[in-house]
Amino acid sequence: MFKKQNWFSVGSLIIVLVAIIIYCIFQQFLTPTFIEPDEYYHVTISGFIRDFGPRYNFRWARFSTFKNSFSDKEFLFHLFIIPFLTFSKNIVLNGKYAIIFYNLLFILIYIFLLRRYIPEFLVACLILIMLMNFYFFTYFIRLRPVTLANILTVLGIYFLINKRWKGLFIISFLYPLSHISFLTLLIFVLGGEYLRYRLKKEFFIKNVSATVIGLLLGCLLHPNHPNNWLSTYLNFLLVPYYTSIKGLEGFGNELYSTRAKELLIGNSSLFLSLLLIIWVTFISKVKLSLGTIIWWFCFIFYLLLSFLGTRYTYPMNALFFIFFASFLSDWLQDRPESIVILRTRSFLILYGIIIVIFFYINIKGYIRFMMNVTKENLFYEDTAKWLNFNIPAGSTIYHADWSSASCFMCFNPKNNYLLFLDPIYMLYKYPKLYKIYLNLNSGKTKRPYKILRHIFKIKYGYTEKSTGLYHQIKEQDSHFKILYENELGVVFEVL
Repeated sequence: MFKKQNWFSVGSLIIVLVAIIIYCIFQQFLTPTFIEPDEYYHVTISGFIRDFGPRYNFRWARFSTFKNSFSDKEFLFHLFIIPFLTFSKNIVLNGKYAIIFYNLLFILIYIFLLRRYIPEFLVACLILIMLMNFYFFTYFIRLRPVTLANILTVLGIYFLINKRWKGLFIISFLYPLSHISFLTLLIFVLGGEYLRYRLKKEFFIKNVSATVIGLLLGCLLHPNHPNNWLSTYLNFLLVPYYTSIKGLEGFGNELYSTRAKELLIGNSSLFLSLLLIIWVTFISKVKLSLGTIIWWFCFIFYLLLSFLGTRYTYPMNALFFIFFASFLSDWLQDRPESIVILRTRSFLILYGIIIVIFFYINIKGYIRFMMNVTKENLFYEDTAKWLNFNIPAGSTIYHADWSSASCFMCFNPKNNYLLFLDPIYMLYKYPKLYKIYLNLNSGKTKRPYKILRHIFKIKYGYTEKSTGLYHQIKEQDSHFKILYENELGVVFEVL
């Protein structure tokens, strides 16, 4: 039934594609800032590659592994951003152009894969349903390398299922150059071939060989080799260990789990669709294909991880809706389309209404989220620009929130900072200093000016007004001088 297409089915997909592109463009120009600090880091690093080449001394991080062992773990992602840096003198605007490019690339490849299983009209429906998930959409509209990682993941799994080992080799080679999660591809390939063996008594060894060789070559030919091995160890092993097992605080919020209620509401269309699949499975016989089972295995992998950290919800959604399409292809096999629609239309209408209700709930939270982050990032940008014009070049600037350094470096690269991205880079290299850093920010030190001056050897700093350090600065004004202040925080000088 899927071979015969009509103008309505194709036309609906084209309309949805155009609407998504227009909305993605509109979304980027809705706010003057990025959504999160990491986006400032990514456009800045792309500029460094353009100006200094792929290998350079990362002097901006004074208390981090970046200082002597820097590795650009998203090198290919940053490389693709470089052409957009020439579009204007506004680096944030250029980054937004890059986001639109990655949005379009993801959607086109996603449509290509979904059309392998279902007709165009259903492709359009599934994409719209996926975009209604709060967690998916808020990641999708950011300048995040995981979007490129999702593209490589779904293509890699598709090549795995169809035994296209050459394509799998190319994906495996590109993955270590693009994102730190490249080892998940090996997990999926090994798991997929195990399932193939269990179900079909066949083990396609070329898939495994192509993946292993491709991943290894990608790691060895990385421009920052051998530093990329340390980066892989820190991010793939130590970060989950510290956040999920030891429960260490201070890392990015996305590395921690959230309440089950928020997880369900923020991914409402996914879990409603999962309930639909379970219901269909119980009321009718469905002979699942190997491809559907492999997509299910990959989805379950990220579903379990999503209960440990919210960042895993993005690839979870990307994998689920391809699994959904593959399941629909299996279920609708030998079932006349007219009979299926007639018998399920009432349920599908109810299903659609419930999704729209949850979408309305999510959109209200999304609007509040966007207003808050835009306001906060405007303050960070203003602070960074003030630092650029008023602080002597080469000075190391203290920052109470490790994430703020990305925005500061973007607009003020002439100064140095403490650390960037996740604090694992400081914790691993300087564990004692990291503990002092946390105590200093929370106001647990009696004489913060001595620690700043003698331990961190810092004269200038920035802190948000929500920190304990800020209140100590106000109380110990004989040792501090506030140089600049806005609603969010203050720039200070240690006297």
